[in-house]
Amino acid sequence: MERFGPRKFISKKIQTFRSFADGKKILVAISGGIDSLVCFEIVLNAVKDQKDRIVPLILETGLLRENEVRETQDHFNKKYRIELQKWDRQDEFLSALKGIILPEEKRKIFRDVFYRNMSQAMRSYSTDILVQGTILPDIIETQKGIKLHFNVLHESGVNPLNYGLGLFEPLKELTKARVRMVARSLGIHPRYLRIQPFPGPGFAIRISGEVTAERVKKIRKATTIVESELNSPKIFQGFPVLLVDKVTGIQNDTSVTGDIIAIRIVEVTKDSLLARPYRVPWLKIEKITKRILNEVPGIVRILYDVTPKPPGTIEFA
Repeated sequence: MERFGPRKFISKKIQTFRSFADGKKILVAISGGIDSLVCFEIVLNAVKDQKDRIVPLILETGLLRENEVRETQDHFNKKYRIELQKWDRQDEFLSALKGIILPEEKRKIFRDVFYRNMSQAMRSYSTDILVQGTILPDIIETQKGIKLHFNVLHESGVNPLNYGLGLFEPLKELTKARVRMVARSLGIHPRYLRIQPFPGPGFAIRISGEVTAERVKKIRKATTIVESELNSPKIFQGFPVLLVDKVTGIQNDTSVTGDIIAIRIVEVTKDSLLARPYRVPWLKIEKITKRILNEVPGIVRILYDVTPKPPGTIEFA
């Protein structure tokens, strides 16, 4: 098997994109993660001095991590001198997800709202092509029926043309590890090499049961805590999940009913398709637990997930 070379990959994708775009305007879907940034860099290198052809856009879904939109906008202003367009669609996403319990239904609803907005954005900015950061594990898991990745359209039987999208996905044959190799070669800021992977539908699938603004607020705060406490290079992904059940707890010597958070921390053994639970030092688990119980209102119990993949997936949903 030929050894993967990130520079060769970048050169090939630049040439492919130039032929595909053929002078057209481009909308690049930005998420705040490394995949979309790599896509943007490839497009930027392809158009060279014709930056006015590129419109980077981030959707504020209300389901992103703390300060993710603002920090990504700041990065674009400082590094690229390009304004990252922001569309605030928080109310639309939360309204569409109201009362939805099943994970696959959440993913389908998120997909529909997301691409309807991308279609609207393409018309608003007079763009012809949408570039997005779909990667190989997304496609494999969707094709195998393990779970539906919202950004996998062709392979899940959805025609992008239904949304009026001319789609370009330069990372479809890459694993996350290779995306990071490409990112290093492109000179992407080290912060984005270290950032925790985050699902496209965001907190919609890190909340078991119904998604509400109150529940999003809890899981967002817990996520900030967990991510801030994890620094081992062996960790692929670490995050909390807000479970659907309520349990009895004790606060101020009084019985209360509150929420459960499960913590999931894994190290990947092969291309994100296999994973094992990371053996976190006990003192670290205690510290994370105390911080969540003290800093996130309404949480009365913390669990730690030790399930490998398979049979479990990395995400709960």
